[in-house]
Amino acid sequence: MKSSVIVGFLLGFGIILSVIFFKQDPSLYLNWPAMAITLGGTLSAVIIYFSPQAMKNAGKSLIAIFKDKQYSEIYLVDTILDISKQSRKTSYKSLIENESIIEIPFLAKGMNLVADGEDIEHIEEVLIRDSRSITEKNIIAERVFRIAGSFAPMFGMMGTVIGLIAMLYRVKDPAAIPAAMGLALVTTLYGLILAALIFKPLSGKIRDKNNTDTRVREIIIAGIISIRKNENSHKIKEKLLGYLH
Repeated sequence: MKSSVIVGFLLGFGIILSVIFFKQDPSLYLNWPAMAITLGGTLSAVIIYFSPQAMKNAGKSLIAIFKDKQYSEIYLVDTILDISKQSRKTSYKSLIENESIIEIPFLAKGMNLVADGEDIEHIEEVLIRDSRSITEKNIIAERVFRIAGSFAPMFGMMGTVIGLIAMLYRVKDPAAIPAAMGLALVTTLYGLILAALIFKPLSGKIRDKNNTDTRVREIIIAGIISIRKNENSHKIKEKLLGYLH
């Protein structure tokens, strides 16, 4: 997932920059006041729109895109089946030290509950509650980037209007208007780039990751409950394969 985001950013910015550098004077597209209006205005609007906790969730979800290790559903099923088989040979306390369990925090939490001897209802309640909480936080994070993507073009247009007003007051030579207008339109370009290449794609990536992670946690919950019930591996496998798409 991390690699696809990086490749997407490099490809998108690479195409835009190549067109700018090979076809035009790059300095025509550099305008720091325009960037300040577009980016600063967008961030200000988002801060007003969302609570500090929502902004914090957005930051965590963004970091998770690049930091979290992704596990395939097949890998999870195989891991849970392996845990199920080992649980018949050793204690749960010994199992929770297994590296394949420790590296997946949600699975580790579930197995710790099993090792502590918690009843099935309590384990299911805790894991479902935690899973829903994580899902809801990521939904809010997705909204932060989606809303930012809708604000960016607005502030880009605002910067353009500000530039045009200043231009019309200052320009005395009508022949100079086209060049000045081109400079004013740079702000709109910044807004479109922020929306189309940064905020909207990140919003979609967070949503896609959230959907995948939610399904992964559902598989883990089903597996943990089955292990706690001491179901045989064949039955667990049939149950978990039903979650695969």
